[in-house]
Amino acid sequence: MMRPAVVTVLLLSAVASWNNYFLPLAMLSDNRLFPVTVGLGLWQGIASANNAGSTSLWSLIILGALVSVVPLVIAFFSLQRHWRGGLSVGGLR
Repeated sequence: MMRPAVVTVLLLSAVASWNNYFLPLAMLSDNRLFPVTVGLGLWQGIASANNAGSTSLWSLIILGALVSVVPLVIAFFSLQRHWRGGLSVGGLR
């Protein structure tokens, strides 16, 4: 009975920690230690500032965003049977 609730909390905490942006940006000083979301934000700033330049980072930014979402999609699909399974258990008597 508790499995869906535990899976929901696990998924929500994984998404929250994955999307944590401001804390690493404020605390880390080395660019090599930044998480993917902070690095993509920095690349977006560089790409926006370099409008007249010949090097375009937008395709790399879009690919990075796609790759950064893949672990969350895998987590949702792999835990979906535990998550959905609890919805019908509470309705049965």
